[in-house]
Amino acid sequence: DAVQEGQIIAEPAEENEKLQAKIHSPVPGIIEDTILCTCPDGKKNSAVQIRMKGAFKYLGKTEKISDWKQFLAASIIQNIADQGVVNTFLASKTVSFASQLSKAASSVKKHLLIVRLFDEDPARITDTVLSRIFKNDIYTGALITARAFHASGIVFINDEGELTDDFNMQERDKDAIPIRCISVNSENYPVGLKKEIQENIKKNLKEKPFSEVSSEDIFTDSSTMLDVCRVIKYGIPVISKYVHVNGNCLPASGLMNVRIGTTLRFLAEQCGGFIAPPAAIIINGIISGRAVESLDTPITKYVKSVSFLPSGEVPDQRQSSCIRCGNCRKVCPCHLTPDVLYRHAAGGKSADKDYIISARLCSECGLCNSVCPARLPISQTVSFLKNAEFVQELPVQQNDF
Repeated sequence: DAVQEGQIIAEPAEENEKLQAKIHSPVPGIIEDTILCTCPDGKKNSAVQIRMKGAFKYLGKTEKISDWKQFLAASIIQNIADQGVVNTFLASKTVSFASQLSKAASSVKKHLLIVRLFDEDPARITDTVLSRIFKNDIYTGALITARAFHASGIVFINDEGELTDDFNMQERDKDAIPIRCISVNSENYPVGLKKEIQENIKKNLKEKPFSEVSSEDIFTDSSTMLDVCRVIKYGIPVISKYVHVNGNCLPASGLMNVRIGTTLRFLAEQCGGFIAPPAAIIINGIISGRAVESLDTPITKYVKSVSFLPSGEVPDQRQSSCIRCGNCRKVCPCHLTPDVLYRHAAGGKSADKDYIISARLCSECGLCNSVCPARLPISQTVSFLKNAEFVQELPVQQNDF
């Protein structure tokens, strides 16, 4: 089949999944095959192979601006799904943004929209740079999103030293949604995760509705707000992403606007090719990202950065037994006992119920992994335990935490 740039080529089959993000052709061309592809998250999925041919529909064309203020909330949410927006607040756990907004819109309690303007992983710069270059579009995306689920307010979380108040000084109607901005030091990892953001909002904003912030509010980032703006205001589906390409294997680095499906091999070529063979390829940051093996891995909607590292920058990953050093307990921002939870989940010594329930507090920052001299996958194991069905069903007493 021949496809146009931006044409829907995949959508959910189930009736109850209408708000899942659809997939669009990133280029015009001819469908050559459906192949099995290993994605950046390590999972194998079907992929459509397109041979580029024909005229572009959006690239190089004048953007048409729509009056999004005339759109109904339900129409905005459906458009966000149809045009393929996913929420990349946590790049490792992206979800359909329309599904999140629909749930918030149907809630009796009104929720806040919280927009993080920097990267949760300090080794990445994608959201930080986007918030500076596309400030107005990100601001507009936040207003559109707030309208979609009738948000009670908007909070922008910015890095210290940036002009945070710029988001307050935009021209707004006198009856517009309340907006606040707070600054944090983005180098103090894990300050950009949900739990830490909640604590900062409660500390800095004492008035309602901001003082009522909760984990049920909508947390998102610069990348997602930029996508929402382009989808609703300009009518362009999600067919490309901004990706920070870097690493000492390359002669140059940069932030590229990359079509979905572009391979890592092509990105390296655009940076001048390899000056040293990569010993590791890391997706989405050194701290919170993950390694991939193949240069043929495609860019997907949740990829924000790609790092090509030489052998001298890759630590020894061989595992050994836990030496009871206690480093994971010292570094845990949630004050958990990750070693106890790891041994329980890995089939070692069983933990008491109070310890098991505490896994629910884990923010999955990965700091326990970074300080473990035995190089154990503590964070992944605690995350598995946290999300296990039997842990979620354990009754919690008022004094358990």
